[in-house]
Amino acid sequence: MAEPTTPTAGRQPSAAVTAALLAAAVVLTAGLTDFALRGHHLSTKHLVAAVGLPLFVGAIVLLVVARRRLLRVRLRVPLAVVVLLLPALAVLGPVAAVPHLRNLFALRVALALAGVGGLLWLILARPRWRFEAATYVFLFGAWFCWLVITLAWAPYPNVGPKYLFLFATLGAVAVAAASAGVSRRRLRFVLLTLAGVYGLSLLIGLAEIAVHRHLPTASPHYAHHPTPAAFFYNTNDFATYLTLCWPFALLLPYFYRSARTIALSAAAVLATLLVILSTGSRASLLALGLEVVIVAALLTLRAGRRARIAVGLLLVVALLGAGLLLTGHGGRYGKSFKITQVMSQIHSGSGSGGVRSELQIAGLRAASVRWFLGDGPGNAEPVVGQQNPSFTILNLHDWYLEVFVDGGLPALLAFLTIYLMLVVSMVRVARYAQGTDLRYLGAAMAIALAGFTVAIIGPSTPIKFPPMAIVFGLALAIVIRARRHDREVAASRDTPGGGLPAPPAPAAPRIC
Repeated sequence: MAEPTTPTAGRQPSAAVTAALLAAAVVLTAGLTDFALRGHHLSTKHLVAAVGLPLFVGAIVLLVVARRRLLRVRLRVPLAVVVLLLPALAVLGPVAAVPHLRNLFALRVALALAGVGGLLWLILARPRWRFEAATYVFLFGAWFCWLVITLAWAPYPNVGPKYLFLFATLGAVAVAAASAGVSRRRLRFVLLTLAGVYGLSLLIGLAEIAVHRHLPTASPHYAHHPTPAAFFYNTNDFATYLTLCWPFALLLPYFYRSARTIALSAAAVLATLLVILSTGSRASLLALGLEVVIVAALLTLRAGRRARIAVGLLLVVALLGAGLLLTGHGGRYGKSFKITQVMSQIHSGSGSGGVRSELQIAGLRAASVRWFLGDGPGNAEPVVGQQNPSFTILNLHDWYLEVFVDGGLPALLAFLTIYLMLVVSMVRVARYAQGTDLRYLGAAMAIALAGFTVAIIGPSTPIKFPPMAIVFGLALAIVIRARRHDREVAASRDTPGGGLPAPPAPAAPRIC
């Protein structure tokens, strides 16, 4: 955690000089705005060109002429609020946009404010840093640097900058979520905002099923159709997002046993199941089943006899329902999940199953062209299109394959290392952390990461799928919070009187 230092005193410019420089910045902004908008429609590009540069110049001017005055402004508090809101805004995406400026949505504005505010705070406060989870930051940085290196031999280097920008944006969202681990209050704030977005997305999904209407950001393909998409463009993205949220609702009654939590969990679980079935996402349904099996196995190992019987019956019902869906006997939902239909599509090369199997082969062929060192960031789709001109769909629909084609074996190894380290850390937190909150978060996140292995092949291109970055960032936040909590407990024992016995607290339930 950064601590601001006291700035050195110095001579400050007069108020007249400061006012003159600020007036010049305002005039420059107005002039560039008029120049950019003259004869053009109001667009995000013009707005950024006309306002962004003058504001940057104005910020530099303020740093030079009014540094001591700016130090009196508490930038840290509003900056922290903006950063902690980034995960929730990332899920909302273009839905939270300025009218008639769809590209200027809240996430991009918040990222810009966080970047500028963070730079100002670093320059003014000169904080001392204590890096947490440095191994993960190093692996992510190495992954990013390798993608930059692959541009040297990429066949389409012009698509690389956009991919790298999206990659860096996901990294910023993950860092914002991870920063919540510095305190219990911040972590609770992020979790509550994400829970609110999750609940809102369920309500919107149920409304879409009922009225056959969608938000403007959804694909036109779903117009007047009951397939829900909520805040996402693709219904598979929405189903994957719900799969990652499902374990947190499923485990809630086990750790917080009250009538309110049981009712809330039951409502969320049933709504999630109904919405996922309506999306027709096979990968999300398989991930859901995997998460249910893991939860059932862990609960039967730790719970009492009655709980084991109840969990066993629920597991039997879940397996029976999955069997009906996979054999095509699940009513209108069974048509989308029928396994024989998928196998016939793969065999004939038609439909969703056939397209996915062809994309898998094409992706592996594209990765082998450059000795599995990576075709370059964003080059997977154009390379596959060049090798297969008859393909109408170029998205690989497989995060592992996309990482492998774009970054080669080095990028895939970096990603798998980060993933496995997070899974191991979450299992340790679930088993050994002190406190119900941390054990609940560790167990739910470990199960969400387990479901992630299957669910992530659902989105067409996860590089535009912020929930993936949020899951990784929250896992890091839980790791940081657990480590800080252990240090706080150790410090309290070392202080005078810290070793006195404390009142007994209720034991946190163990799940593994």
